[in-house]
Amino acid sequence: MSPRLTPSAHRDRLPLLALAIAAVAFAALGLAWWRDAGHRYERPAWTPSRFVQLAPGAGDARERWLVAVNLRCPHCRAHLHALAQRLAVRERPPALGVLLVDETRRPETLDLGVPLPAGVWWDSAQVWRDAWGRRVYGETFRFDPRGRLLSATPAGVLPDSTGSRM
Repeated sequence: MSPRLTPSAHRDRLPLLALAIAAVAFAALGLAWWRDAGHRYERPAWTPSRFVQLAPGAGDARERWLVAVNLRCPHCRAHLHALAQRLAVRERPPALGVLLVDETRRPETLDLGVPLPAGVWWDSAQVWRDAWGRRVYGETFRFDPRGRLLSATPAGVLPDSTGSRM
């Protein structure tokens, strides 16, 4: 006959089990982070043929600012609105646009509530995540008229300033 564990013995083993589960989860997260950090991603560059145009842009030759927006993210949409307000008062603002990211299907309707002279582009091929290695919604990419990346800034920061908060 095998020895039976009493209910108090089960309770005594619970913290050890929780610690083991936490250690395994932490190790798996560390392994995933290490694998991602070791991957060589390409430098972002604006190549319109890699994306699906959902709303036309003005097409003029000026600096283009694209905000990475996920339609389910209120934080990045709020950043887009704040950025549009800040740019509206400029004499010659850059062309503001949206890069829709992590959307598995083409949106049927699209109303982002701000003028977007650089247009709206859907990243159907996951370039933003898989090729550029980006992960943060609301990030703003500044591209020169030739498509070269000038800077990438997190949500809440005015891209062409020295870290100025919005």
